[in-house]
Amino acid sequence: LARSGYAGFRMEAVASRAGVNKTTIYRRWPSRAALVAALVNRMRTPLRESPLPDSGQLESDLVAAFTRRFAFARNREGRAWRRLREERHNPEGEATIGEAVKERRDEWRLMVTRAIDRGDLPPGTDAQLVLDLVRAIVDSRDSSRRLDAAWLRIAVRTVLAGARAGTLSSRVAKRARRA
Repeated sequence: LARSGYAGFRMEAVASRAGVNKTTIYRRWPSRAALVAALVNRMRTPLRESPLPDSGQLESDLVAAFTRRFAFARNREGRAWRRLREERHNPEGEATIGEAVKERRDEWRLMVTRAIDRGDLPPGTDAQLVLDLVRAIVDSRDSSRRLDAAWLRIAVRTVLAGARAGTLSSRVAKRARRA
């Protein structure tokens, strides 16, 4: 998956790499979708076992969470996950990862929502927009480089300053989406 993505994923290649006959693979997983679903479930296990940080300090929670996300994106499972997300336009691919993506997105959003509930961010702050902005900044980094902790902290502080100033409210975000 990391090399070929969902569209290029072939049972024959899996069998060849495993050194078994294709029928051996099909005995356990009757289709490509079934095998990929099993792989997605396996990739989700470590994520379920290591929940996102909840220290009560949004800035440090975001820095820690994005540091983990950056490290994950650089390993084989992370590259496979990225390829699957890039191919979400494929209905079969979406069916395979849609629930996992929604579950993790809700977890991330909860991190920001808790901060809003604590009064760290103004009511009406668009939690998803806060995350999208930090993610865009982090993803803009060359993935072959190390993620600099000081740089990440500045990026998170900048986005949170915008949120605290009220520029990332749901109302503002809706207006921007319409424009």
